[in-house]
Amino acid sequence: MVGAMSRELAPLLRASRHRQAGGVELFELGTAVVAIGGVGRNAARRAVEVLIVEYSPRLIVSAGVAGALSPKLRVGDVVCAREVVDADSGLHFATSGGEGVVVTVSAVSGPEAKRMLAQRWKADVVDMEAAAVGAAAQASGIEFAAIKAISDELDFVLPPLGKFVDGEGKFHTLGFVAYVALRPRWWKAVRQLNVNTRVAAAHLGDALSHLTDQELSPIDGEKTVGT
Repeated sequence: MVGAMSRELAPLLRASRHRQAGGVELFELGTAVVAIGGVGRNAARRAVEVLIVEYSPRLIVSAGVAGALSPKLRVGDVVCAREVVDADSGLHFATSGGEGVVVTVSAVSGPEAKRMLAQRWKADVVDMEAAAVGAAAQASGIEFAAIKAISDELDFVLPPLGKFVDGEGKFHTLGFVAYVALRPRWWKAVRQLNVNTRVAAAHLGDALSHLTDQELSPIDGEKTVGT
């Protein structure tokens, strides 16, 4: 499993064995491994490369929290996508099974931009890593899946998180906190996003635990687009 930040997969990582390789944090869960590579395509691609070298996986899952492009999706809903599309290249990546479409972008904007993405790509969810994971898995002939939990609904206005992600995909929390501290207009949104992320992470952890318990068989019983 490839994630951007450890907080997105925190419930799954508590009982894991932790180590690092190639600048990527690895959490060994017994039947699976979680690689935390950072935010964005380059970080995700690096994490996949490390996983392949270290573990020779038969399935690679892009997992994490993401934004809703469909008004039907609510905070905490889990989407196991049937397809991932890269908004920059237009390339499509089929998954091992699911419903809904994830579109990967370089930066997530406000509600209007989300609606444009939904219309152009017929997508339900937006993230910043899944297409890079899909491309790397496809290039290596490895089965691919994308499982995302909603942390921000369609009309939620995100604070400017992208300003605090460096070229290696690392999010600079202290810089972001200092920025927000001087801008009261973002306080409510940041508080709500923290709550939303905890809810999404808990639901995602349940879904991924079920996946590993079923020896990486398709997820049953989780809410997905169209159900």
